Amino acid sequence: QELSESATKKLRRAPLRTCILRPMSRLRAATTSLALAVVVASKDGTGNGVSKSTYAATDPIRGKEFLLTYFGNAMTTASDECTDDLCECTEDDGSTWEIQQGRVALNTDSSLQLGGPNVSAGFGLHLVNLTKRVTTGGNTVGEIEQIFADKLGDMSSCDAFMDYSVGLYTTDLDQYITKLDADSVDYLTSTWEDDSGADWTSITVLVPSTHMVVEIYGEDSTYGLQRKLAGKTHTEVRLGAKQAAAIKAHVGATASSDLLYATRVSRGTADLDAIDTFYLDAMGATLDVDASTDYFERHCFKYTTSSTVDICFVKRDDSATSSDFSVADMEGQMNAVHANLLVSPMCGTDKWLDNHHAFDDFEMSTSSIVEYLDSDAGADVYYYCSPTTVDGSLGGFHYIIDPTGWGIQLDMDATEQPSGCADAARQLPIQVGDTYNPACDLGTARGLHGDGSKARTDGAVGIGAGVYQVTPSGCCCERNRSAKGGTLFLSFQFPRALRAACGLQQAGRRMGTPAICAREVADRASAGSTNARRRNSKQQSA
Repeated sequence: QELSESATKKLRRAPLRTCILRPMSRLRAATTSLALAVVVASKDGTGNGVSKSTYAATDPIRGKEFLLTYFGNAMTTASDECTDDLCECTEDDGSTWEIQQGRVALNTDSSLQLGGPNVSAGFGLHLVNLTKRVTTGGNTVGEIEQIFADKLGDMSSCDAFMDYSVGLYTTDLDQYITKLDADSVDYLTSTWEDDSGADWTSITVLVPSTHMVVEIYGEDSTYGLQRKLAGKTHTEVRLGAKQAAAIKAHVGATASSDLLYATRVSRGTADLDAIDTFYLDAMGATLDVDASTDYFERHCFKYTTSSTVDICFVKRDDSATSSDFSVADMEGQMNAVHANLLVSPMCGTDKWLDNHHAFDDFEMSTSSIVEYLDSDAGADVYYYCSPTTVDGSLGGFHYIIDPTGWGIQLDMDATEQPSGCADAARQLPIQVGDTYNPACDLGTARGLHGDGSKARTDGAVGIGAGVYQVTPSGCCCERNRSAKGGTLFLSFQFPRALRAACGLQQAGRRMGTPAICAREVADRASAGSTNARRRNSKQQSA
């Protein structure tokens, strides 16, 4: 429920109770560079605004099959999906590993959205399993999926983890209720009345074998009204009047009942103040919704005034979720993985990088975000740099991580790079055809270095004059040979609060020799075979 500014201030610090609802980079995950046409539409989708929501998953194909089974009239397999939903990645030594995909895109009116070559135009719901990425220091993806399944159960009551959702609007909600009921699929029904007196219903469903939660909103549902009159629904306002009016204005009076329209990407959070600082100061977003009741606080942001998809964050009391694993614990475990695996922004082994939404605006520069990251205010913000091609068509500043631990894929005009993403830090040869998959890069060397020399084959990658090393514990160090023959370890934008994760002893760009890196490099040398050591460590991590 949206409130006036004065009323919001009065309620901002009201005690929270259990909820009453039972409720730069131009990359795609598995495609070549996107030569998107000039955006002329206002509806968010590929190439324009919030374009997708992606999740790491243990069984993305099953999740995709569920989405297509129950919502298939409104979505299709992503047009850049790998054959049979499986992508093959090849290492320098010729070994291969898989990326499993379960990626769909909303069908869309071509007059509303504009895509690029071989890329679906509609908003994406993506499930991926990069089998060689790890979650060092946090929960595995499978553990998080089980936590969601246990918490949400038969979907008969509200849980704060339902706030981790993608919100979609339809003009005919009953068609989806009919399909789900026919197969006895569990979902939560919520009903409310907005400020204009309109009756709203939403259904919330957990996609099996994933932690993707989908909530679909609609007006004048016959099922919703019947269940409301029978006292079998839950009554928290899930979509406020302002957001409802905005999405209806965008889809128009002739909106098709065969389409679903992306409305919001939502997360739970334990710290709205940190969220506000990040999205207002780092991302330059505007606060679109500031709602507060006795049961929750909700802040929603827009990247641009014309955006039709809000990025929302909901704070509730710890008692609003079952079991001892809280929203704060979810954030903590994700950020612990980032602390271990994004020590250097060049390290791509972090599996929780796959939990992100994408923001597309190739007319907007990353310069203000970069300025924030390179300032004291941004010193503790994680980000990831993808490899670049020799011709500069791909690469650089690719993901930034918000305080929840979830990421933002930045498909923007990368006119500037943060200090950890040196333009020539890591380069790949120009690819011919559609053979290159950027998701296959895990921070290991491929192709050429910035100086044109050949890539190393010992699991390291050239960064300037040095060598970037992923150590067995997951710590990412940059190794340089000094003039005197010693080994120095440097760090790019290493977060102050997390330097201890890899044994760094002091602040500053030049760190000396971190104990963990020194010990592990020594272990690797004594093993006699760097390649064998690296393969063994990765098998153990997996």
